[in-house]
Order: sequence, then C-alpha cells, then structure tokens
Amino acid sequence: MVPSPLFKIRNGIKTNGGVTLLELAVVMAVIMVLSAGFLLGFRQADNRALNNASLQLQADLRYAQRRAIIEGRSFGIVFELANNRYRVVSSRPERTVQSVQLPASVSLMEVSAQRIMFHPHGTPTAALRVILSQGNNTQRITATVSGGRIRVFDINQSDYE
Repeated sequence: MVPSPLFKIRNGIKTNGGVTLLELAVVMAVIMVLSAGFLLGFRQADNRALNNASLQLQADLRYAQRRAIIEGRSFGIVFELANNRYRVVSSRPERTVQSVQLPASVSLMEVSAQRIMFHPHGTPTAALRVILSQGNNTQRITATVSGGRIRVFDINQSDYE
C-alpha cells in the first residue's frame, strides 16, 4: 500500500505531514507586516509628487531671488494657472530662464499674484502665496515682502523649510 501524501513515515513511525496552527499563525503575521509596509510606502509615494513640486517651486523662487541680488536686476516667477506651470523670468530684457510644468497629479490651485519679481536687494514686489494640491493634500508656499523669506507649509501637517 502506498502511503498518503498527508502522512510521512519516519523511522517506521507514521507522522502527520500537515502544518500546525502555530506555523499558520506565523505565516499570516508575516504577510500582514509586509502588507502594512507596502501600503505605508504606497501612501508616501503618493505624496512625493506634491512634496517635490513644492520644494522645486521653493528652490526656483530662491534661485530668482539670488539671481536678482547677484546680477543687480529683477528676476521672478510668472504663474500660468491654466497650463499648470510657471516660468522663471528675467527683466531688462524680459526672457524666460526656465519653464516648469507641474506633474499631472499636482494642481496649481491658487496664486496671490500672477507675477512675482524680486528686486536687486532680494525682496519681492508683493507678498506671495501659492497653493499646490494633490488629492486631499495641500501645501502653501509663501514669500514675505519685509525680508523676502520663502517658506513651505504643509497645510495638513506641520511646516518645514
């Protein structure tokens, strides 16, 4: 007689070849931990486009500010809400230095001024407030007139620079 695959014969003793409840619980726990890690990573990747777009805009504002100080002429940003992009521009003569298209998942929701220019001493022509959004997440980028400070605020959580 051929033994059943559920039973093994070891040293002449018939043993059960199945899994124990403890082994099954360990496998299920490992699967749950891996699933939780995957979902957490997926959520963070979802916000990554918004964070990158905010940091890129902040860097471009600082770039325009520095160029204005170094070259002694105005540099700034021109926002195009309809096209979901912005341009870094110089004055005298006005030309586009760089054009940035925001990712499709990130929306340019609100801009306090369509055009923000930095004076040669580094302060902007007007206070700036830009709101970028991706799904339920929103970030605000500001530039103050008094000192030209540029900051990013995560409206859903805390702020960072």
